[in-house]
Amino acid sequence: MEVYVRLRGIDAPELKSACSATRDAGRQARDALASLTVGRGPIQLTHISGDKYFGRVVADMHLSDGRNPAQEMLSAGYVTPYDGGRKPKTCSNSW
Repeated sequence: MEVYVRLRGIDAPELKSACSATRDAGRQARDALASLTVGRGPIQLTHISGDKYFGRVVADMHLSDGRNPAQEMLSAGYVTPYDGGRKPKTCSNSW
């Protein structure tokens, strides 16, 4: 089974945004997540629940070394904290 997973507690820039700066930031966030996970051993998802959008789940992710990629990406500035509320619709280089 293949399923899309939203990492709990973070909001990444949208790859399909009308704003080119947001799309660029989204690609950087995607690449950062790939560098944290690809070829690094098993990934564990915990606290899995349904998302408000069909076909996706929300989960905490942990790498085999115990690190949490969501926290790593927050610390590096690739994503912002997200609590499930409405996201601002702006085009800026603030990511």
